This record gives sequence, C-alpha cells and structure tokens, in this order.
Amino acid sequence: MHMTRTARPLNRRLNRSALVGIIPLVLLLAGCPKDEKQARRDSIPVDTTHLDTATATDLSKIQANIPAAEPDTFKKRKLTAPASTASSENVPRAPGELMDAVEREQSVTKFCYTEFGQKVDPRLSGNVAMVVTVGSEGITNATVGDSRWSGSAAGRAVNNCLNQKAKQAWKLAPGAVKPGKYVVQLSFSGA
Repeated sequence: MHMTRTARPLNRRLNRSALVGIIPLVLLLAGCPKDEKQARRDSIPVDTTHLDTATATDLSKIQANIPAAEPDTFKKRKLTAPASTASSENVPRAPGELMDAVEREQSVTKFCYTEFGQKVDPRLSGNVAMVVTVGSEGITNATVGDSRWSGSAAGRAVNNCLNQKAKQAWKLAPGAVKPGKYVVQLSFSGA
C-alpha cells in the first residue's frame, strides 16, 4: 500500500494531537499520589476526651479570668434650688377656672413636651411651675417660673416652647378669674 502525500500530514497531526492530550493526563496522574492525602489525614490529632453529660456542671466552682471592675466615675451633684419668680413673689395657686382652661388646651403642653423634650431624650421627665398673669380681658402672660427636669438641655427646650405657646393657647373668658398672678403646676413623665 502506498501512502500519498496528503495522508502523511494527516497522520502526523493525529499523532501530535494524541500526544498533546495524553501528556498532560500522564503528568496529572503522576503528580497526585493518593498516599500523601491519607498520611496527612492520619497525622491530624483526634479529640478523644470523654464528656460526662449526665452530671450538671457546678458553675460556682469555675474560676473566671475577668479583670477587676474599674471604680465608678459617677459623682452625685448637690443641687441648690434656684431663685424662682413663683417662690419670691408668693404667687397663689391657680383657681379652678384657670386650671380648666389649661386642661382644655393640654395639647399645647403635650406638643412642647413631645416635640422638644422626648424627641431629644425619650426618658425625659420633670415638673414645671408656670406663672400665669390674668388681666381683665383674660390671660395676658404665661411664663415658666421654675422647673425641674431629668435632662437639662431637653428641659430648657420644653420651657422655651411653653413660654412661646402657652399664653396664646390658654384662653380664659374675661372676668372668669380675678386679675393677678397664679401658679399652674405641670408634670411630665416619659413612657
């Protein structure tokens, strides 16, 4: 049988492609012996500790490795009562008609407390003594005479709001209350 010129290059190409495919396979099998994996697995120590789960552990006998607590840095402040306009002038308590007007418009005091107090300090609580001036035509002025707040910054903001809004919101019929100054006590506590 006689080979032609075109058959020889075809055979060479087939031989080359077979060699190119077989050589990497042989190298792969020669480079990955199975014995090394087994030897590595055998060298890993196995935990053979027996755990006794039948008896409960007495935690009071376990010694903790916790550092000692740091000393407290909190120092209790001594508060002195500020001189308030309500106490220095001996302002009487508000009569029932004035308290009714304040209670009717309690949404204003709640607004000041919620918007300016609780949004800053959700646990804010305190007491406010409002000095209300009543004239012949009704309420002419209402200002914070004294206050005690659990948070001073939020409390001041509530006081400012009360100073601005209370005299406009609290309405009193002319002549319902004798003209003069009266103290209205307000109490606020967080939820």
